[in-house]
Amino acid sequence: MFVKNWMNTDFPLISVRSTVQEALSQMRKYKTDYCVTVDEEGKFTGFVYKNNIANAELESKVEDYVVFPDFFTHEDSYIEEAALTFRESQERCLAVVDFDMKVTGVITLTEVLEAFVAITAMDEPGVRVLLELEDRPGELKKVFDVFALNSINVLAVNTVKRDGSRSVSVKLDAHEPKQIERLLKEHGIQFLKIAKEEGF
Repeated sequence: MFVKNWMNTDFPLISVRSTVQEALSQMRKYKTDYCVTVDEEGKFTGFVYKNNIANAELESKVEDYVVFPDFFTHEDSYIEEAALTFRESQERCLAVVDFDMKVTGVITLTEVLEAFVAITAMDEPGVRVLLELEDRPGELKKVFDVFALNSINVLAVNTVKRDGSRSVSVKLDAHEPKQIERLLKEHGIQFLKIAKEEGF
């Protein structure tokens, strides 16, 4: 999943030659406390924040108040990379740029959480199965073979490493948890939990 699939393309964007008044106007319009700034070629130059210009002359230029962040992200980066950047940086918002450093959007934790919901298929109705498998090749295939042989589609799969094993969450396009429970027991596949999810 690429950042560009989840980024917000409607955001406050101004030139570094804009005035403080113009910056504040954009912040009011978008209900934010920042504006993304670009140079004459549309390339990313940083952010200007409301608290930095609160006492500035309205007709002064914002270029003296622009802060270039330590972190930003590329539109072709994975959304997981953006999540890791948020974790490391404690930033509230990341600018999204292309390979020419032109701003194409912004991304916040809200968009990252929306992506997580989609990646885990939380928004789709179905049945979720939580498994504990040995961390070795072929273990997950055994489970998927059971689902495939019974024409059950996998909507999402996520794994987390544990001590010598993998916790595996599988979302299935199914409606009856009892059916899934029966199939897994018939094939000797142990599970921790099976639950129906309504989606939204």
